[in-house]
This record gives sequence, structure tokens and C-alpha cells, in this order.
Amino acid sequence: MSDTSACLIHSDALHGDVDNLKPPTGTAPSAAYETTPFDAEVLLKHGIDASKCIWTEITPKSLKNMLMRHVADLPTNTSFVPSIHNTEASLAQQLLGEDDGPSARVHLRVGLGVYTFDWDEHKMHLVHQRRGPIVGTSCGPAAWDNLVLLCEGEGAKEAITALLNKLVNEEEKTKGTDFTIFRWNVKHGYWGHVARKTARSLDSVVLPTQTKDRITADLDQFLTPSTYKFYVEHGIPYKRSFLFYGEPGAGKTSLIQALAGKYRRNLCIMQPTSDPKFTDDALANAIKDAPPRSIIVLEDVDALFDKNRQANTKLAITFSGLLNALDGIANPDGQLFILTTNFRDQLDAALIRNGRVDLHVEFTHATPEQTASLFAQFYPKAAEGKKDEFQGAVAKVLGDRKVNMAGLQHFFVMHRCSTPDEAIAGVTSIVDDIKEKEEGKKEDKDKADKEAKKEAKKEDKKAGRKGKGKGSKAAKAGGGAGTVNVYINSPSAAKTSDEDEDEDDEDEDEEE
Repeated sequence: MSDTSACLIHSDALHGDVDNLKPPTGTAPSAAYETTPFDAEVLLKHGIDASKCIWTEITPKSLKNMLMRHVADLPTNTSFVPSIHNTEASLAQQLLGEDDGPSARVHLRVGLGVYTFDWDEHKMHLVHQRRGPIVGTSCGPAAWDNLVLLCEGEGAKEAITALLNKLVNEEEKTKGTDFTIFRWNVKHGYWGHVARKTARSLDSVVLPTQTKDRITADLDQFLTPSTYKFYVEHGIPYKRSFLFYGEPGAGKTSLIQALAGKYRRNLCIMQPTSDPKFTDDALANAIKDAPPRSIIVLEDVDALFDKNRQANTKLAITFSGLLNALDGIANPDGQLFILTTNFRDQLDAALIRNGRVDLHVEFTHATPEQTASLFAQFYPKAAEGKKDEFQGAVAKVLGDRKVNMAGLQHFFVMHRCSTPDEAIAGVTSIVDDIKEKEEGKKEDKDKADKEAKKEAKKEDKKAGRKGKGKGSKAAKAGGGAGTVNVYINSPSAAKTSDEDEDEDDEDEDEEE
């Protein structure tokens, strides 16, 4: 943000045709350059003397949206641009019968125009205008619009700064048990607001008590003034990193959301494999510019590089770039990182060494404690001892098999209309579900093996034909010297020859 004028060069000047410059539509004649992003004469018609104002052109997209939403709430506004959002609250109201309307809700933000409002004893003006003609883009017709905030009187610069800071802080802070989810926009280089969610309580995440106590004790100790002072005095970057590893469906994501709610942190989710433009610089900037009080989540980190530092996909980032981003000296203090993986053994040791990852947390298949606790959550009014009876029934039908927490939760969802006794009697469906998935995996493996064998057979035949061709050419080049062709005409030989031809035909039919 700046309170000085910006100089914008028109595209015609960039092509060197300075003598034949023509002013774009709507600008003053012979204006090859612009020193203000607004027309002062137009503002005078609205009673605004720009010479007595401090102004700033709002360029960051996220900040533009915040300011436009803020001004849209003014009762004097008459111009709006609608957008539709599906919110958790509106859907819940509809399902609970509190609202007969649809779950989609229209939100209004300020449209084109000049708006005047008071803030902190200062008179401010917001100019939202369209500049230049509508042009065609790959996404359809588009027009260039800009947003300018002007403020009158003494201390105007400080007032503008205070307003924008207030909007940013309100956007980033959590409210009660709510937390905000941000996702890095690679193309435009900013953290985009994805959604605001209501956090689940930590008690609702069914994990071994020892696991939860270990994590919360670590964070409670880290997020204290004394710990911060210790890190600063010893020159250690004040950050904390966790590796959540283990079985899929064991509760990693659920725990991350619960931690965001307990410690009033936002979630910043990064997926470096999602865009080829996600370079080393983009990754470093994403971490450096993350909203304060955030948990930065790097999911499925094993999908980036193997333990030999080889990229598992077509990545634009490098292994050293990943390490430098996590260690970045420019990163803000107090950041929390969570890396998740199902395969810790496939990670390079340098990525998860001490200092880069502070705490390794394993997520296993459901333990007897978790099985009983999950039953108690879904049947809180069940008679004493029922949860232990359920746990025993599950252990009996499973035998040597294992089930993850996602599988158990699926069982309770499917039995949501069952009584506690009916749920206990129906535990065999847990094994049925496991068997069904195992059979599906076996079918997929058999199909993949069959395709691999077929491809290998084709390659072998191609290699054999090439070898025969080379031998024939070598024989011709040598004039046939040393080569004796013997033809045997007998019924047995003819039969053998016919059988060989039949086998070749069968091989070709199989390949087809």
C-alpha cells in the first residue's frame, strides 16, 4: 500500500510506437501516461476534492474482496454485485426445519460507483470503476476494474492503514470454535479464503488417550511466553512441526481440524502436486505469507519425493526447495506445520530429521480402547458394559484382521437406526465390508498382472522379430556363406509345422 501516485504505462508505449500514441477511451487527450487511477473531475461531481485526500489503489484481490464486502453493508448503497454461497448454517437450518428456503444464499458485495462512509472519525470514499473496453479472454468477456480508497483530513494515511489492517485481521482470526480454511492460489500468489468451518471438539476425535495427551501437552508447552523466550535466546527458529503417519482412515484429518478449533488456529492447506506452476519460490512465499495463527498442512508428503529424493510426479519444486521452505529464515515466528503420510518409511531422512520435524505421531488400526469409545459416542445412553460387549464382539469376528476407524464409523453410520443390542448383533457386517474390499483389491491386482504379462509378451515377440530380421540381413551381407538350409518333407514334420503355426495364431488371438 502506498499514498503516492502510481505511474502506469499504456501497452502502446511498450511496443515503441510513441509518435502515434492514441489515448484510450475515457482518458484525457494526449495522455500517454497516467499518474492517478481515477478521474479527478468525475470525483468533483460527487463532491470529492482529490487534492485534499490521501488515496491508495487496492490491488491485492483478497483485500479488494474484503473492502467491497465491508462497504456493501452500508445502508446508503444502491449498487451491488450478487454471488451465491452454500453455507453450512443455511443447509443445517433447512434440514432441521428452521428454514424453508434453499441452502444456497445470495451474498451482495459493492458494485460500480462512488461510496462515502465514516470510519474512525474520518470521511472515506471508495471508488469502484470500470476502465477501458470489454475484451475477450479464455474465460469469456472481461473488463478491467479498479478500486481506490480515498480519505480526507489529517491522519488520513494512518486511518487507511488502520482500516485495512482491521479487515485483514477480522478475516484471519478465528471466532469461537470456528476456523478458516485457506488454500494457496498459485496463479495469483495469495492465500484464498476457502471456507469457515465449525471445529469439532478434541473429545470427539477417538484416538488412544496417550496419543492425544502427547500432542496437546507438546503444544501447550510450546505456545507459552517462556518457550518463545527460550527459542529466541538460543537462536532457534520458533516453530513446531509434526509428522502424522500411519494407516489411512485412522483420524489424521479429524485431529488436525480439532487442533485448529482447540488452539484457535486457521488451516492453510498446500498441495504442491496440484499445479506445475508451484515452484520453489511459490512454496517459500506461501509459507512466508501464511496468515498468522495458522496450521500449515502439507498432506501426503510422500507423494512429492521418495526416500532417494526422486520426484514421484511431475513437480516444479525440488527437494532442496522443499527443505529450504520449511526451514526458511524469513518465515514468521510461531508457525505450526503438520506433514501427513501413510508411508513414513518412504520419506527421505533429511525431511523428517530432528529440528525439521519435532514430533512423530503414529496412527494405527483401531485399538480395543478406540472401539469401545466410539460405541459410547454413538450410543451415549447405552447400558453400562455395552461398549465392552461391543468391543469383545468386534474382536471375536475380526480374528487376525484389523479395521481402521473409518471402517468402524462407516458401520455406525449404516446402523444409525439400530439399537445398541442390534448394533452388537450386526458386527459381522464389519468383516463383510473388509472382505468385499479385499476381493476388490485382488481383482484389481489380477487385472493389472494380466495386463502386465500381455504387454511383456508383446515386447518379447517384437524383440524376437527384430532379432530374426537382423540375422537375415547379416546372412545376405555375408553372401550366404556357411549357411545350410535343410528341408525335410515328412508327415511328422508337416504336423509339427502346422502345430507351431496354430500356436502362433493362438498367441495373436490372445493379444487381440
